Amino acid sequence: MYIAFTYNTKNPSAGQLMQAMAAYMQSKGAKVLEHDGEIGVPLGNIHKCDFSGCDACISLGGDGTLLATTRRVSMFGVPLFGVNMGQVGFLSAVEKERAFDALDNLLAGNYTIQERLMLTASLNRGGNVLTSCSAFNDIVVSSGINSRAVTLDLSIDGEAINSYNADGIIISTPTGSTGYSLSAGGPIVLEDLGVTLITPVCPHSFFSRPIVASAASKVEIINRSEASAASLTADGQHRFTLELDDVITVSQASYCARMIRFNGDSYFQRIKRKLYV
Repeated sequence: MYIAFTYNTKNPSAGQLMQAMAAYMQSKGAKVLEHDGEIGVPLGNIHKCDFSGCDACISLGGDGTLLATTRRVSMFGVPLFGVNMGQVGFLSAVEKERAFDALDNLLAGNYTIQERLMLTASLNRGGNVLTSCSAFNDIVVSSGINSRAVTLDLSIDGEAINSYNADGIIISTPTGSTGYSLSAGGPIVLEDLGVTLITPVCPHSFFSRPIVASAASKVEIINRSEASAASLTADGQHRFTLELDDVITVSQASYCARMIRFNGDSYFQRIKRKLYV
Protein backbone atom coordinates (compact mmCIF):
# COMPACT_ATOMS: atom_id res chain seq x y z
CA MET A 1 0.00 0.00 0.00
CA TYR A 2 1.23 3.48 -0.94
CA ILE A 3 0.08 6.17 1.51
CA ALA A 4 0.29 9.97 1.48
CA PHE A 5 -0.02 12.23 4.52
CA THR A 6 -0.89 15.92 4.56
CA TYR A 7 -0.84 18.02 7.70
CA ASN A 8 -1.29 21.51 9.10
CA THR A 9 2.12 22.86 10.10
CA LYS A 10 0.46 25.45 12.39
CA ASN A 11 -0.66 22.59 14.65
CA PRO A 12 2.48 20.97 16.18
CA SER A 13 0.54 17.92 17.36
CA ALA A 14 -0.58 17.26 13.77
CA GLY A 15 3.02 16.93 12.62
CA GLN A 16 3.91 14.74 15.58
CA LEU A 17 0.96 12.40 15.04
CA MET A 18 1.66 12.28 11.31
CA GLN A 19 5.23 11.11 11.94
CA ALA A 20 4.00 8.40 14.33
CA MET A 21 1.32 7.24 11.89
CA ALA A 22 3.79 7.16 8.99
CA ALA A 23 6.25 5.08 11.05
CA TYR A 24 3.44 2.69 11.99
CA MET A 25 2.41 2.23 8.35
CA GLN A 26 6.01 1.63 7.32
CA SER A 27 6.36 -0.99 10.04
CA LYS A 28 3.41 -2.77 8.42
CA GLY A 29 5.14 -2.78 5.04
CA ALA A 30 3.43 0.25 3.51
CA LYS A 31 5.26 2.83 1.43
CA VAL A 32 4.84 6.48 2.45
CA LEU A 33 4.96 9.38 -0.02
CA GLU A 34 7.86 11.80 0.44
CA HIS A 35 7.89 15.44 -0.65
CA ASP A 36 11.16 17.37 -0.90
CA GLY A 37 12.84 14.45 0.87
CA GLU A 38 10.52 14.57 3.87
CA ILE A 39 7.70 12.33 5.04
CA GLY A 40 4.33 14.05 4.72
CA VAL A 41 3.19 17.04 2.72
CA PRO A 42 2.77 20.37 4.60
CA LEU A 43 -0.46 22.23 3.96
CA GLY A 44 1.33 25.00 2.07
CA ASN A 45 2.89 22.57 -0.40
CA ILE A 46 -0.15 20.48 -1.26
CA HIS A 47 -0.66 22.25 -4.59
CA LYS A 48 2.90 21.37 -5.66
CA CYS A 49 2.77 17.66 -4.86
CA ASP A 50 2.13 14.80 -7.27
CA PHE A 51 -0.16 12.30 -5.54
CA SER A 52 -0.53 9.98 -8.52
CA GLY A 53 -0.07 6.31 -7.68
CA CYS A 54 -1.11 6.69 -4.04
CA ASP A 55 -3.66 4.20 -2.71
CA ALA A 56 -4.92 6.58 -0.04
CA CYS A 57 -4.24 9.97 1.54
CA ILE A 58 -4.64 10.88 5.20
CA SER A 59 -5.14 14.52 6.18
CA LEU A 60 -4.27 15.66 9.72
CA GLY A 61 -5.73 18.97 10.82
CA GLY A 62 -9.10 20.66 10.82
CA ASP A 63 -11.69 21.00 8.07
CA GLY A 64 -9.56 23.62 6.31
CA THR A 65 -6.69 21.16 5.90
CA LEU A 66 -9.06 18.50 4.60
CA LEU A 67 -10.67 20.92 2.13
CA ALA A 68 -7.30 21.90 0.66
CA THR A 69 -6.19 18.28 0.52
CA THR A 70 -9.39 17.13 -1.13
CA ARG A 71 -9.19 19.73 -3.90
CA ARG A 72 -5.69 18.52 -4.77
CA VAL A 73 -5.73 14.73 -4.34
CA SER A 74 -9.14 14.32 -5.99
CA MET A 75 -7.56 15.44 -9.25
CA PHE A 76 -5.50 12.23 -9.08
CA GLY A 77 -8.45 10.01 -8.10
CA VAL A 78 -6.90 9.25 -4.71
CA PRO A 79 -9.32 8.32 -1.88
CA LEU A 80 -8.76 10.10 1.42
CA PHE A 81 -9.94 10.64 4.96
CA GLY A 82 -9.28 13.22 7.64
CA VAL A 83 -8.05 12.88 11.22
CA ASN A 84 -9.51 15.75 13.21
CA MET A 85 -6.86 17.77 15.03
CA GLY A 86 -8.98 20.92 15.26
CA GLN A 87 -12.26 21.91 16.87
CA VAL A 88 -15.42 20.74 15.10
CA GLY A 89 -13.80 18.69 12.34
CA PHE A 90 -17.14 17.86 10.74
CA LEU A 91 -15.59 16.58 7.51
CA SER A 92 -13.07 14.29 9.21
CA ALA A 93 -13.68 10.55 9.37
CA VAL A 94 -12.01 9.97 12.73
CA GLU A 95 -10.88 11.81 15.83
CA LYS A 96 -7.17 11.79 16.69
CA GLU A 97 -7.76 9.29 19.51
CA ARG A 98 -8.88 6.69 16.93
CA ALA A 99 -6.18 7.42 14.35
CA PHE A 100 -4.34 4.10 14.70
CA ASP A 101 -7.59 2.13 14.70
CA ALA A 102 -8.29 3.79 11.36
CA LEU A 103 -4.89 2.71 10.05
CA ASP A 104 -5.58 -0.90 11.02
CA ASN A 105 -8.94 -0.77 9.26
CA LEU A 106 -7.32 0.79 6.21
CA LEU A 107 -4.72 -1.97 6.02
CA ALA A 108 -7.40 -4.64 6.52
CA GLY A 109 -9.68 -3.13 3.87
CA ASN A 110 -12.43 -2.47 6.40
CA TYR A 111 -13.78 0.70 4.83
CA THR A 112 -15.97 2.03 2.05
CA ILE A 113 -15.32 4.79 -0.49
CA GLN A 114 -18.05 7.37 -0.95
CA GLU A 115 -17.90 9.47 -4.11
CA ARG A 116 -18.81 13.11 -3.54
CA LEU A 117 -19.68 15.88 -5.96
CA MET A 118 -17.17 18.67 -6.51
CA LEU A 119 -17.67 22.01 -8.25
CA THR A 120 -15.60 24.01 -10.68
CA ALA A 121 -15.96 27.75 -11.25
CA SER A 122 -14.59 30.07 -13.92
CA LEU A 123 -14.36 33.84 -13.85
CA ASN A 124 -14.98 35.52 -17.21
CA ARG A 125 -14.21 39.21 -17.71
CA GLY A 126 -14.80 40.88 -21.04
CA GLY A 127 -14.97 37.55 -22.85
CA ASN A 128 -11.75 36.19 -21.34
CA VAL A 129 -11.46 33.55 -18.61
CA LEU A 130 -9.24 35.11 -15.94
CA THR A 131 -9.14 32.20 -13.53
CA SER A 132 -10.79 28.93 -12.58
CA CYS A 133 -10.98 27.04 -9.31
CA SER A 134 -12.53 23.97 -7.74
CA ALA A 135 -14.43 23.48 -4.50
CA PHE A 136 -15.44 20.62 -2.25
CA ASN A 137 -17.77 22.68 -0.06
CA ASP A 138 -18.89 25.80 -1.91
CA ILE A 139 -18.37 28.63 -4.33
CA VAL A 140 -19.46 31.97 -2.88
CA VAL A 141 -20.04 35.31 -4.55
CA SER A 142 -20.44 37.91 -1.83
CA SER A 143 -19.83 41.45 -0.70
CA GLY A 144 -16.20 42.46 -0.40
CA ILE A 145 -14.33 44.27 2.34
CA ASN A 146 -16.94 47.06 2.58
CA SER A 147 -19.63 44.58 3.75
CA ARG A 148 -22.26 46.26 1.58
CA ALA A 149 -25.05 44.45 -0.22
CA VAL A 150 -24.28 43.51 -3.81
CA THR A 151 -26.47 43.03 -6.86
CA LEU A 152 -26.13 39.62 -8.53
CA ASP A 153 -28.03 38.17 -11.50
CA LEU A 154 -28.61 34.42 -11.27
CA SER A 155 -29.39 32.05 -14.14
CA ILE A 156 -29.57 28.25 -14.31
CA ASP A 157 -28.98 26.45 -17.61
CA GLY A 158 -29.40 29.74 -19.46
CA GLU A 159 -32.70 30.68 -17.85
CA ALA A 160 -32.77 33.91 -15.84
CA ILE A 161 -33.95 33.17 -12.28
CA ASN A 162 -33.64 36.37 -10.29
CA SER A 163 -31.61 39.50 -9.62
CA TYR A 164 -30.63 39.54 -5.96
CA ASN A 165 -29.76 42.52 -3.81
CA ALA A 166 -28.09 40.55 -1.02
CA ASP A 167 -24.94 39.90 0.94
CA GLY A 168 -24.16 37.17 -1.55
CA ILE A 169 -25.04 33.82 -3.11
CA ILE A 170 -23.67 30.44 -2.02
CA ILE A 171 -23.43 27.59 -4.53
CA SER A 172 -22.66 24.45 -2.56
CA THR A 173 -22.24 20.74 -2.94
CA PRO A 174 -24.24 18.35 -0.74
CA THR A 175 -21.09 18.07 1.41
CA GLY A 176 -21.11 21.85 1.80
CA SER A 177 -24.78 21.91 2.76
CA THR A 178 -23.77 21.68 6.43
CA GLY A 179 -21.36 24.61 6.13
CA TYR A 180 -21.97 28.24 5.18
CA SER A 181 -25.13 27.33 3.29
CA LEU A 182 -26.70 25.89 6.45
CA SER A 183 -25.88 29.06 8.38
CA ALA A 184 -27.61 31.08 5.64
CA GLY A 185 -30.81 29.04 5.89
CA GLY A 186 -30.11 26.32 3.33
CA PRO A 187 -31.25 22.70 3.72
CA ILE A 188 -29.23 19.74 4.95
CA VAL A 189 -28.69 17.40 2.01
CA LEU A 190 -27.39 13.83 2.09
CA GLU A 191 -23.75 13.82 1.03
CA ASP A 192 -24.03 11.38 -1.88
CA LEU A 193 -26.88 13.10 -3.75
CA GLY A 194 -26.25 14.55 -7.20
CA VAL A 195 -27.52 18.08 -6.62
CA THR A 196 -26.24 21.63 -6.31
CA LEU A 197 -27.60 24.06 -3.71
CA ILE A 198 -28.04 27.77 -4.41
CA THR A 199 -28.58 29.79 -1.24
CA PRO A 200 -28.97 33.60 -1.15
CA VAL A 201 -27.28 35.27 1.83
CA CYS A 202 -29.49 37.84 3.58
CA PRO A 203 -31.45 38.76 0.42
CA HIS A 204 -33.41 42.01 0.50
CA SER A 205 -36.56 40.18 -0.55
CA PHE A 206 -39.26 38.47 1.44
CA PHE A 207 -39.68 35.64 -1.05
CA SER A 208 -36.08 34.62 -1.84
CA ARG A 209 -35.54 30.97 -0.97
CA PRO A 210 -32.75 28.39 -1.51
CA ILE A 211 -32.87 26.45 -4.78
CA VAL A 212 -31.89 22.80 -5.31
CA ALA A 213 -30.68 22.15 -8.87
CA SER A 214 -29.35 19.12 -10.70
CA ALA A 215 -25.62 18.54 -10.41
CA ALA A 216 -25.55 18.63 -14.21
CA SER A 217 -26.91 22.18 -14.27
CA LYS A 218 -24.75 25.15 -15.18
CA VAL A 219 -25.17 28.04 -12.76
CA GLU A 220 -24.21 31.54 -13.85
CA ILE A 221 -23.87 34.65 -11.71
CA ILE A 222 -23.26 38.11 -13.17
CA ASN A 223 -21.92 40.78 -10.85
CA ARG A 224 -23.90 43.99 -11.29
CA SER A 225 -22.13 45.85 -8.49
CA GLU A 226 -19.39 48.43 -8.77
CA ALA A 227 -15.78 47.38 -9.11
CA SER A 228 -14.27 45.67 -6.03
CA ALA A 229 -17.60 45.62 -4.19
CA ALA A 230 -17.92 41.83 -4.60
CA SER A 231 -15.61 38.85 -4.47
CA LEU A 232 -15.54 35.19 -5.47
CA THR A 233 -14.30 32.60 -2.97
CA ALA A 234 -13.79 28.84 -3.23
CA ASP A 235 -14.08 26.81 -0.02
CA GLY A 236 -13.34 30.02 1.87
CA GLN A 237 -9.67 29.61 0.92
CA HIS A 238 -9.23 31.17 -2.54
CA ARG A 239 -10.48 34.72 -3.09
CA PHE A 240 -10.79 36.81 -6.26
CA THR A 241 -11.95 40.44 -6.41
CA LEU A 242 -14.73 41.04 -8.94
CA GLU A 243 -15.37 43.87 -11.35
CA LEU A 244 -18.65 45.16 -12.79
CA ASP A 245 -20.25 42.66 -15.23
CA ASP A 246 -17.89 39.80 -14.35
CA VAL A 247 -19.48 36.43 -15.11
CA ILE A 248 -18.98 33.44 -12.79
CA THR A 249 -19.94 30.05 -14.20
CA VAL A 250 -20.26 27.11 -11.82
CA SER A 251 -20.72 23.49 -12.85
CA GLN A 252 -19.96 19.96 -11.75
CA ALA A 253 -16.25 19.15 -11.77
CA SER A 254 -15.00 16.43 -14.14
CA TYR A 255 -13.78 14.43 -11.13
CA CYS A 256 -15.26 13.64 -7.74
CA ALA A 257 -13.91 13.44 -4.21
CA ARG A 258 -13.43 9.86 -3.03
CA MET A 259 -13.94 9.90 0.73
CA ILE A 260 -12.97 6.91 2.87
CA ARG A 261 -15.52 6.03 5.53
CA PHE A 262 -15.17 3.52 8.35
CA ASN A 263 -17.96 1.75 10.19
CA GLY A 264 -19.32 4.00 12.90
CA ASP A 265 -21.44 7.11 12.98
CA SER A 266 -24.08 7.64 10.34
CA TYR A 267 -24.40 11.01 8.63
CA PHE A 268 -27.14 12.22 10.97
CA GLN A 269 -25.38 10.89 14.06
CA ARG A 270 -22.36 12.96 13.02
CA ILE A 271 -24.57 16.02 12.55
CA LYS A 272 -26.05 15.58 16.02
CA ARG A 273 -22.64 15.12 17.63
CA LYS A 274 -20.86 17.93 15.78
CA LEU A 275 -23.50 20.57 15.09
CA TYR A 276 -26.04 20.35 17.91
CA VAL A 277 -24.31 22.91 20.11
